[in-house]
Amino acid sequence: MNCAECGFMKKYDYGKKIYYCDHPDRIDDMGKLGVDHPPKTSPEWCPLRDK
Repeated sequence: MNCAECGFMKKYDYGKKIYYCDHPDRIDDMGKLGVDHPPKTSPEWCPLRDK
């Protein structure tokens, strides 16, 4: 799965675009995905990675 296609990805603009995962079942507390661009593939901790 690609994070850019996921409905749980949120983008915040604090001078730089910061991408976060907003999925309630994520195991990463912060859910940070990247700065200025989303990752090409989902991170290891993504709850939707295997689906």
